[in-house]
Amino acid sequence: MRKWSAWLLRSIALSLLLSFASPAWAAKIPSDNEQEILIRTTLMTFNDANMTGNYSVLFAKASPQFQSQLSAEQLATAFKTYREKEVNIESIVADEIASSDDATIDKEGVLHLVGAFKDDEKKVKFNLKFVQHKGAWKLLGINVRYRE
Repeated sequence: MRKWSAWLLRSIALSLLLSFASPAWAAKIPSDNEQEILIRTTLMTFNDANMTGNYSVLFAKASPQFQSQLSAEQLATAFKTYREKEVNIESIVADEIASSDDATIDKEGVLHLVGAFKDDEKKVKFNLKFVQHKGAWKLLGINVRYRE
């Protein structure tokens, strides 16, 4: 009976440990709808930051890893060109995604969403990276290219 009890306790402890850990293999690719929401909300937050010069919301919505590498002020510096050229990508809200790679999760648990929007006036390409934090996908990396 003691062997059974010890085995059961180890199994419970292992189950608890696995439920609190978030290894890469535990992350599940979000549905197409969830991916589209992540893309659009992230890019609209990015656009709002560029239009106002206030990057605090983009910073606040990012992952702790992102926040530990950059400040809101450093984001403002990094995207200064967007503000100077008054790049406004808000039209993508109504646009379809013209192309996208299949979403992937790498061995570190990073979700990669890559693709492009296209409308009559401009083309917006994106490469976004997210990580799970407290049950939600949080921004880890952002690369946006814009062409008129």
